[in-house]
Amino acid sequence: MTTPATAPTLEIQRTLWVWCGVYVSAWISGLLVGAPDITPADSSAAVAEAYATSPSVLVNAALVHGLAAVALYGMSTLLGSQRLRRATRGAGLATLVLSLIQLAGEALLTFGLASDGSSPLLGLDSGQVWATIQVVDGIKMLALAALVLVVLLGQARRPAWATLVSGATILALLASAAGFLTLSAPLMIAAYVALPLLLIWAVVAALRFGTPAVVPDDAQLV
Repeated sequence: MTTPATAPTLEIQRTLWVWCGVYVSAWISGLLVGAPDITPADSSAAVAEAYATSPSVLVNAALVHGLAAVALYGMSTLLGSQRLRRATRGAGLATLVLSLIQLAGEALLTFGLASDGSSPLLGLDSGQVWATIQVVDGIKMLALAALVLVVLLGQARRPAWATLVSGATILALLASAAGFLTLSAPLMIAAYVALPLLLIWAVVAALRFGTPAVVPDDAQLV
């Protein structure tokens, strides 16, 4: 017979903090490296040129779509409650798969494997590839919102401040997702709010939302 413990084990907490540190660091590093400034109104030629003149974009993509995504999945395996563990991991896995699809798209653009609209290569168009990456990002934001919600719902005790951070993060992610799914530049600006909130949420989650360990009753009597 087992009884849920009231808090994560020290090992779970330490591992969660490591993943959180990698996630936040990867995102901050990616932002410092930078990415091309492209809007939905830009032509395929403009997209191709932006990637051709920004060789560091693949480093940015590897950090935010690669390393950060792996770290977030690692966090998702240690977050939430036992009863919602499958849903939490599922949402985390979805964000990882979608991020890797984005990384593949960024690689296609960086290595010039998509055309500039005048000379098709591999049947791909730079503008269409870029638009697809944004739409996938919108879907990923929905998965992230689901992850934040599932982790919150799995908590028996929800501090008001942690609930507020989670709620604000979900709303910002939904607004940003709407922008990326519709390629609406005004709504895409919501990402500037969603990302900082998501990083703050990651720290809050590592602090408050670790999965409690299940401890045998006989062990508790020792």
